[in-house]
Amino acid sequence: MIQETNSKELLIGDLRVICRELTVMQVRKWLEEASQPTSLDTVSAVLFKDCTISDILRMTDLTDEAIDQLRPSQVEVVIDTCKGLNPHFFGLLGRLTNALQARA
Repeated sequence: MIQETNSKELLIGDLRVICRELTVMQVRKWLEEASQPTSLDTVSAVLFKDCTISDILRMTDLTDEAIDQLRPSQVEVVIDTCKGLNPHFFGLLGRLTNALQARA
């Protein structure tokens, strides 16, 4: 039987966080939305080197309010788990970042 979802539950303090593997369609939608102008605040956009807070929200069941209560070191645990579940997404993100830097 094929597994319907690929997810992992984390316990961070008392908070349960579900990290999920994105589907190909979700990655397509992310890329479409990423190409649109955005009003991300600086912290959301660049606090973490490998992804934005919006990316984390897309791959987890975290809310803006919940992520705001976490320490960056706790969010890094979430990011590491998301990386393990989404190597293709992070590979794409790295290739896009390199291509944009090469153009500059």
